[in-house]
Amino acid sequence: MSNSQPIVKVENLWHIYLRDTPLEVVALRGVDMEVYKGEAVGIIGHTGAGKSTLVQHLNGLLRPHKGKVIIDGVDLSQEGVDIRAIRQKVGLVSQYPERQLFKDYVADDIAFGPQQFGLPPEEVRERVKWAMEMVGLDFERFKDRYTFSLSGGEMRRAAIAGVLALRPKILILDESTSGLDPRGRSDLLRRIKELHEKEGLTIIFVSPNMEDMAELVDRIYILADGQVVMSGTPREIFSQPEELYRLGLGIPQVTEVMHALRARGKNVRVDVLTVVEAEAEVCKLLNC
Repeated sequence: MSNSQPIVKVENLWHIYLRDTPLEVVALRGVDMEVYKGEAVGIIGHTGAGKSTLVQHLNGLLRPHKGKVIIDGVDLSQEGVDIRAIRQKVGLVSQYPERQLFKDYVADDIAFGPQQFGLPPEEVRERVKWAMEMVGLDFERFKDRYTFSLSGGEMRRAAIAGVLALRPKILILDESTSGLDPRGRSDLLRRIKELHEKEGLTIIFVSPNMEDMAELVDRIYILADGQVVMSGTPREIFSQPEELYRLGLGIPQVTEVMHALRARGKNVRVDVLTVVEAEAEVCKLLNC
């Protein structure tokens, strides 16, 4: 990884809302971040930590007040940058993806993005079909459904499909699975993981769910008060529970159980991230 150039590079990024007014808010304070092609990277932080502001910089929705955002070698702070091309390359699904839907029919909404880039109808249809299947919406069943008739979970899948239809190199999910029922969230996360692994899609995943982070991402950045305060692999991050608790954050439940067992004198690993890993440790204790 160190021998390649990052596909996303953020250098000393600052962003200030309502600048030079009495209501000025510093949302980002010198943020540095790197994401490499094919990685899945998580961003964690409380409300107001700067997570959404950061990811909106990555596809040009916001411009830096100071610092640089470099996407696939293109510095977005330079004059004359083709932001339209950047937004095709970097797909952002917002915290409320259902608000991205505006066409009457599902297939028409998903097709809107590719159509804006002048793709022939046959390719647009193939992209729409592929994107719908990727998020678990059967093409024949859903293509002619009214968008307003979809359930909340189906709306989110349709919004994600609309971004995927652009075939971005980078997919950013800004708490896009929040509010889904456990079964729907689990299925959508499984499909996102398949996209990452099978399609080689670079994923930037913003979520408050520590179990999701442990399962899905390769590296994590933790933001607090607009600054990166921790970064590392999930195993490195979640092996520091005291620091996370100090920040008002937690660790995956299964990791917490292992820490509790260790505190009671049991010889178990405390860096486990999954139920499978925890099961192996418990089996050692029970000699099973």
